[in-house]
Amino acid sequence: MRQGLLAALLLLGGCVAVPGAPGGATVPAATLTPAALAARLPVEAAGFQRGATATVAEEGRETAYRTLGRIAAGATVELLRPAGAAIPAGIESPAVAEAFAHFIQDATRPMPQRQLRDEARFVLGQGAAALRCAATAGTYGREAVEGLLCVGGLGGGLLRLRVTMPRRDPAPADARAFAGAVLAALRSP
Repeated sequence: MRQGLLAALLLLGGCVAVPGAPGGATVPAATLTPAALAARLPVEAAGFQRGATATVAEEGRETAYRTLGRIAAGATVELLRPAGAAIPAGIESPAVAEAFAHFIQDATRPMPQRQLRDEARFVLGQGAAALRCAATAGTYGREAVEGLLCVGGLGGGLLRLRVTMPRRDPAPADARAFAGAVLAALRSP
């Protein structure tokens, strides 16, 4: 019981236990690097299998995911550390609102082989463990697609998540469940 209470207090306080730190020391979540956060990404999340992780934007990390099967869904999880002050966890900061607007604008910009539109916006999670999301639909070439775009503050930086899949009934994957599983894995100590 006492360990559970301690873990809850650390989580609420924005600190995490650092394995191997002297005396089980804690470090503010804002000091976690994108590499440290990427190491927390699950091997499997809601049917998506983790692929390669690449370095992006100096110290940022991008990890690919995909579902298995003939009709598959793909996803990317980006952990970025923009220059300047640490970004607060959750979705309330102006930096998250700006990053979300740019992410939607880039994804929905018409391209010769891609036409996407923002169909609905919603919040996934709550408080410091929340993502600002948009459901998308459109076409890649002649293929009808649907997807999800999400942004939130995490570990002092930004979490950007993108899911794209062929539009089918039933859908080849649950994009919201994937986003929720990734968020839960990144928030856990």
